[in-house]
Amino acid sequence: MSEVRTDRQDGGQETIEPTSTGSSGVDPTLSLNANLRADLKRKQALLSSACKCLDDEKSYAFFELLASLSRLEKGSKREWLDFLQTTGGYDDSEMGAITRLVMGEGATAFKGVVDMVRDIRVQQEIEAMLTQA
Repeated sequence: MSEVRTDRQDGGQETIEPTSTGSSGVDPTLSLNANLRADLKRKQALLSSACKCLDDEKSYAFFELLASLSRLEKGSKREWLDFLQTTGGYDDSEMGAITRLVMGEGATAFKGVVDMVRDIRVQQEIEAMLTQA
């Protein structure tokens, strides 16, 4: 079994040894590493989607609309979703995704990520302009 050494505040070292491999017989650190990699992949995909959304004005406006709809009361949300469905502009799978985004917090959360990326980009542009001056 592998051991992990950590430095203590007093300058000494302590050794921490895992006590078990978990109920599945797999080292818990391997499972943790797999979970971290999967989480990073999801976050990378979310960041990539946010960047694409910022690069396309229509996409940005669409998610801004969805975020606005998600802040409405449940009855109003349902009315708007019914209206969108009657327009025929979206197939069933698209309407399912839109409904999940609006009825849950997904649209608002995604809009928050997009706005955060936009703010970072603006700050980077300001810093670039200041370093060139």
